[in-house]
Parts: sequence; structure tokens; C-alpha cells
Amino acid sequence: MKGRFHRAPESAQSLGRRSSLDVAHPQPAARAGIALALGGGFARGFAHIGVLQVLEENRIPISHIAGTSVGSILGAAYASGAPLERLIETCSKLRVRDIARWHVSRLGLASNQCLGQLIERVFESRQFEDLRIPLSVVATDLACGEAVVFTHGPLVEAIRASCAFPGLFEPVQIGTRYLADGGLVAPVPTVAARNMGASTVIGVSVGVQDGYRGAPTNIFQVVSRAVSAAQKHQAEVWERHADLVLRPDVQGLAWDDFHRTAEAIAAGAAVARRALPRIRKLLEVAEAASSPEAFVAAQMESWRAKAWREEFSHGEVAQ
Repeated sequence: MKGRFHRAPESAQSLGRRSSLDVAHPQPAARAGIALALGGGFARGFAHIGVLQVLEENRIPISHIAGTSVGSILGAAYASGAPLERLIETCSKLRVRDIARWHVSRLGLASNQCLGQLIERVFESRQFEDLRIPLSVVATDLACGEAVVFTHGPLVEAIRASCAFPGLFEPVQIGTRYLADGGLVAPVPTVAARNMGASTVIGVSVGVQDGYRGAPTNIFQVVSRAVSAAQKHQAEVWERHADLVLRPDVQGLAWDDFHRTAEAIAAGAAVARRALPRIRKLLEVAEAASSPEAFVAAQMESWRAKAWREEFSHGEVAQ
């Protein structure tokens, strides 16, 4: 087996259930800081870099990162210690051919094996255990339709599995399982972030919609719109596990608008800056939660926060 993983209760159907195949790991010690749950969305996901920029500029510590699809790539790169400047430079030059190798297959139009080359070039670490920030990568088990969460072992296969968008990329086989894009069960992997021991979770949602209007013109638009429609019904599950949801204004970007990296990054930075007062308040709660004597007070604040959780949508607060 190339990676160590466990099933996680990311979907409504699997919430609260455990499998005999789960890999048990000790619960990590509490870490001060904010946990990020970075969702999928292809080129739209570059907005995650803008969020990371603002947090870094304002010295907001990140305790954990959970990633789905492109969120797993950028989250893992940052967790490995790769500087943001390198991520921005890489993403600004990235094109579809850099992540897809086209060929005829009954299971998909392309292989994403070349993602390994990208990881070798950009990342500072190759194993989960060597990352500077604890990381979870979410994929989907096509046999049972449940989430599989990677927290240990090699990064490459876990990320490839999380990014294997159905219809476009072939599923990734790990052991006896065939795994596909984590966005099918965890559009924004807030549950995975919670399960790592995070006390405070910020979800970043960029959406999977293809960005085009009118009737679909190719198979990818059909599949992406179908996935997007299904994900709308999962929003209640993952939002419930977030203390704050950031929604960068990237709806005008298509999935393959890799040449519009600067726009996506700017959108992520803009929504993060507007949310800074709330993020700082959440950080105070997270830091208090790491202190045993302040645990009860932190829990009360967390419950109050959940009661009126804010969602930043297109730069505005949605009640």
C-alpha cells in the first residue's frame, strides 16, 4: 500500500460511523492557531493562496490544514514549508498540460501522474510526517462512496487521488481501492480538520462550477455541473463544522482559467482581509482553548460563535 489512510465521516451517510479498516492514530495534542479547510475548484483554488498571504502577513498561526483537490495541493505545499512566493510563481506558469497526461482510457480522459513532478519541484517535504503543519488530504472511495482521509505516508499518491476529478482523470488505485476527487464527499473538508484535533476551523469555498453560462458544450462541463449540483446538498454538513466560511469572489473564473491566477489570488486576499476582525477573535478563542484553565470559557465562546456563524460571500457578510 502506497499510503496510510482511514475512512472519515465526511458525508451525511457516513457521519458517526467507523470502519474496521480505519487506521487508528493517537489524537494529536492541541495546537494554538486556526485550522484551514481548503476546498476544490481547479483554477479557482488559487484563491487559497490569497487567504494564506493575508494570514501570514498578519501573523495568524495555522494549526492544521485539510485539503480537497486543488486545496490538497496548495495546502500540502504550504504545510511543507514552501514559501508563498514559490507557490505564486509556480501557479502563474501552471497549465492543464502540467497536471494532465491525455490518453485513451475507459476510466478517464487523462492521468494525473505528472502531479508527482510538480510536488518534487515545489514541495519541501514528500511525507506527511515531515510536514511543518499537520495535514489531512481527502479522497473518495468509489466502491462505497465514503471519504478516505490521508494523514500519514507519501504525499504524492494521496494528492493524486484527491485531485482525480471523475470523467477527466482516471481514478487512483491505492491498495485494493479506487479513489477519486475528495470534492465528491467533502467539497470543503471541515470535518477532516476537526478530526485532527483543531479547535477552530475556517473553511475556504471556491466552488466547482465550470464558470460558463448557457448549455454545456463538452463532457467536462456536464460532469462538473452535476458534481456542483450534488455538492449544494452537502453544504449543511461541512458548514456545520466551520467557525467561519470564506467565499472568495471567483464565480467568474472557469475551471481552466489558469492564466487568471492573479485574479484568483486577489479575490482570496480580499475576502480574508475583510474577515480579519473575526479571524482575530477566533484566534483568541483558539489560543484560550489550548490552555486547560481557559477551556470552559473558550467552549462557551465557540458555541456562541456557532450560533451566529458568519459567512463571507463575495466580500459581504451573509446572515
